[in-house]
Amino acid sequence: MMRHLKASKPINIRLTDKLLSELDLLANSFSLSRSEIVRQALVFYLSALKSTSKSLTKPPKPHFTSPSYMRRGDVLLIKRSHGYVLAMSCSSSGGIGEKPLDKVKAPGRLLGMYMARLAIMDLACIGVKPLGIALALSVSPYDGRDIVEGVKATLLRVGIDADRALLLNAEENINVAQTGLGIVAIGEIDEEQLKIGLSKPGDKLVLVGKPYVGDLALRAIEAGRAAELWEIERFLNSTAVHEVIPVDSKGIEYEASILAYMSGRRLKLYSDVSVDLKCSGGPATSVLLSVDPQGINEVKQLTSKPLEVVGELL
Repeated sequence: MMRHLKASKPINIRLTDKLLSELDLLANSFSLSRSEIVRQALVFYLSALKSTSKSLTKPPKPHFTSPSYMRRGDVLLIKRSHGYVLAMSCSSSGGIGEKPLDKVKAPGRLLGMYMARLAIMDLACIGVKPLGIALALSVSPYDGRDIVEGVKATLLRVGIDADRALLLNAEENINVAQTGLGIVAIGEIDEEQLKIGLSKPGDKLVLVGKPYVGDLALRAIEAGRAAELWEIERFLNSTAVHEVIPVDSKGIEYEASILAYMSGRRLKLYSDVSVDLKCSGGPATSVLLSVDPQGINEVKQLTSKPLEVVGELL
């Protein structure tokens, strides 16, 4: 016995609190030390392992299939092997800001707020909550500080930690005379939870809000006349609303065609509407819903923005 103890060597192991509690219970029950309980358990386990080692096989290596890609407007969807979908949206702005050559003069904070809003809205309309934002500025960090503050304010409003979830890059070499920026939002969702391709035959296409561009868009957002991020969640939670899509620079007709295509329906747009179906919708001051015909009155209760039925799906 003495020779056995001299030949042994101490080892360090880490155990969870639960295992330590169980270890102490056994030690007290059999009047043994912790180390003796562990030693006997290892002797028993190694003996059992040796007797079955021929039948043991290495666990299979994980097999990752190639990701599949799909687009929905300004959103790129990347389906991965574990059933989750990575969603990325992007948008850009040029010539809007406080620089000498900017065509539309706007405070940096307001610019940052509505650009972050647009990137987040693209994801929100398909049921995805963003996990992170990347912001690329064509102006210096100093000149872009108000833009960054506007982006952070929007992130805070939707419950995102801007200090951790915002990736920022700015121009530090060239002195520029015009404002430009690009913004990307990224999120992840279970494929079964995606709000895509759910429109049904007979659905009415309901425009919420009005499409505005440039200075008019900025005024609409500042005055609360543009579609809001919180309204998107409200629409998606309504059983009357099947899908939501932002109306950005490509216009109402284009976004309506996406809803029709991704749900395998034919599109019928009405001619007697008050808005130009082909004009730019700017930074998505309006959104398009596919709605059960019996649920239009319900949608009216969900928003204070003007509503107009502009078409239907066949």
